[in-house]
Amino acid sequence: MLATINQNFMKNILLSLIIILVFSCETKRKQESQNVSQANPKKIIGKKFFEYDEIDHYFNNYDEDKLSELYDNQSKTEIDSFKMGVILDRIPKDSLDLKFVDKLNEIGYVKTKIPKSKFKGIDSIFIEKSVENPTATGCIYVYRDILIFKKNDVVVGTAKICFGCGASQITGTSAITDNFGQKGDYSILESLLKRK
Repeated sequence: MLATINQNFMKNILLSLIIILVFSCETKRKQESQNVSQANPKKIIGKKFFEYDEIDHYFNNYDEDKLSELYDNQSKTEIDSFKMGVILDRIPKDSLDLKFVDKLNEIGYVKTKIPKSKFKGIDSIFIEKSVENPTATGCIYVYRDILIFKKNDVVVGTAKICFGCGASQITGTSAITDNFGQKGDYSILESLLKRK
């Protein structure tokens, strides 16, 4: 009988130690997880891309089924070459290449002014960010949306946006633009531009 009591006592002690060990490990894991999330914030906000007081939004509802026409026609006329460069390629090449703005309506872009009430939302997107796991895209970029940022009627920067691929070309800023559009920012921007 004494042996049975000792066995039950030992089982209870062993069971108690296992329970204490499991709970202490779980508490330690939670604490380590909290420490890691505090040490590595998900998003670090930095420098704004542009200081502006006006944004022009140009939109072209270009049909992707006609992409081959853009390639085929690019050498026919100067305007065809320009159209291909804006919609699919690297026009503007840099922040000084602003002649393209005056010709956007000739290639099907329609201009609207972004209301100042949307600037705060746009500022939260056009800003340096640190992102833990950036995503990349792999499709043909069709730049249907172009934003022209102005300060005192002078262009200070441009942003060509492809919402379909989640891609952009941004000129006129010294800020680091590598993480632009991450973590759902393309969807937010698309909503701000009333395309959804």
